[in-house]
This record gives sequence, C-alpha cells and structure tokens, in this order.
Amino acid sequence: MSLMPDRKTIMLVLKDVTQENQYKREKLEQERKFIEQTRMAQMGEMISMIAHQWRQPLSSISATSMNMMIKIQLGEYNLETKEGRDECENSFVGQLEKIEIYTQNLTTTINDFRNFYKPNKLPVLTSLKSVVEKSLKIIEGSLHNDNINIIYDYNFNEKIELYDSELMQVVLNIFKNAQDNFKEKGIEKPLIKITTKERSLIICDNGGGIPEEIMKNIFDPYFSTKDEKNGTGLGLYMSKTIVEDHHKGSLHVDNQEAVEGEGIGACFTIKLNLSSQSMEG
Repeated sequence: MSLMPDRKTIMLVLKDVTQENQYKREKLEQERKFIEQTRMAQMGEMISMIAHQWRQPLSSISATSMNMMIKIQLGEYNLETKEGRDECENSFVGQLEKIEIYTQNLTTTINDFRNFYKPNKLPVLTSLKSVVEKSLKIIEGSLHNDNINIIYDYNFNEKIELYDSELMQVVLNIFKNAQDNFKEKGIEKPLIKITTKERSLIICDNGGGIPEEIMKNIFDPYFSTKDEKNGTGLGLYMSKTIVEDHHKGSLHVDNQEAVEGEGIGACFTIKLNLSSQSMEG
C-alpha cells in the first residue's frame, strides 16, 4: 500500500553501456586494421598481376616498332616512287594501329585496377557474372602464365545490390589461393570452375582439396599454410567478413570431387541474401 496514494510513481532502470560501447569501438578499429593490412598485402600481389597483364602488350609494342625501324634501315620501301610511298604509308598505318590497340589494353588494365581499389560507399546493382568477369580481368594474365584454365557455368541471371569491389576482393582471394595451391602441389592441368545459381557463387578447383585438420581454421585471422613472405593469413578471414557482415550472406568451403580427373578439390560457396531484380535482355 502506497504511503502517498495521490502521487504517481516512476521507476527508472539505468544501464551503464560504457564498456559495451568501448568494445564496439575496439572491434570496429580492429576490423579497420585488418582491412588495411589485407589491402596492403594485396597491393603487392596486384603489382605482380599488372606486370603479367602488361608483359604481352609491351612486348608486342616493342616488336612492332622494331619491325618498322628495320624496314626503314633496310630501305625496304622505294620512297622515290608514289607506289613505294603508298606501300610504306599503308604498312606504317597498319603497324601504328596495332600499337594503338596495345596501348589501349594497357590503359584498360590500369582502369581495372583503379576501379578495384575504389571503395564502394553504397551498394551497386550488378550481376555475379559481372563481378567474376571484372575479377578475371585483373588476374587472368597471371592465371594464363601458370596454364590455369577457367570454365564457367552461369545459371543465375539476376542483378543483385552488392559492394562489387569488395566481392571482387573475395573472388580474387579464392582464385589466388587456388593458384598458390596448384603451384605448391605441382598440379597438372590445373582447372577452376565457376558456377552461379540462386544468389550463390561457387568456385571449385582440382587442386587436391584442403586437409581436414586445417579446414576448420582457414577462416581464422592470421592463419596461413604459406610461408611468411607469401601469405598474411588475412585473405580468407576478410573474405568471410565481407560476405557475412557486409552482404548478410555466408561463405564456406568443403572438399568435393575434383572438377576434372580423379581425386578431390576445394569448393568455396558464397551465398548472398540481398535484394535482386531480373536482368533485362
């Protein structure tokens, strides 16, 4: 019974969230550092990939210009006659057009890398196929040099709202891990298969799979089977963070029957839970 029946009673419950907020700030700062470390480590790999991408067009430009120089030095064209001058002009125009194409390829490579490192503040509407193709533009030169073949099985033709440069980072991490594994094990006829279906991206290889004893640890921060100079142990950890925290999806790996040939291979499955719409055309 209240001693003051005409008075209203208000009960306040206060909760000290200082430590909770401090924990959240520390977690965000730790994640930021992980992202920065991962991107810095990847920059070295990207520079190597640029070198692979540039090697062919630079060699072609050198060979084309050398061919033009030799023809001039050998006096291959009779510039005293109109016919000779026309022949020289036609030849040089054709060679210069080739050089222009090679130069455009160099520019395209730089733009691909620049766009990759441009952070997405807002999600964009794009397809999983587009993310894969943009990722391959960055790493295909390196994969080609290691004779790694890619096969595709696109079964999902919808656009999804996602952070494409971040998802590209995930795809590149998986490609790079497969590539390193192929080299380490000396896999003959290395192959990567890319499948899309029902908001999922599946990347499988024929590299012998992942040992069961380390399967549960590969997404842990700083866990790596590579030597110190070749791996930071952050790539797959950040990939899982990007998929789960930024895209509300899941990333897991298991061993399945190899894409081609006998044995097993690693199979990474990215499942996204985001809005989508059918692609036109």
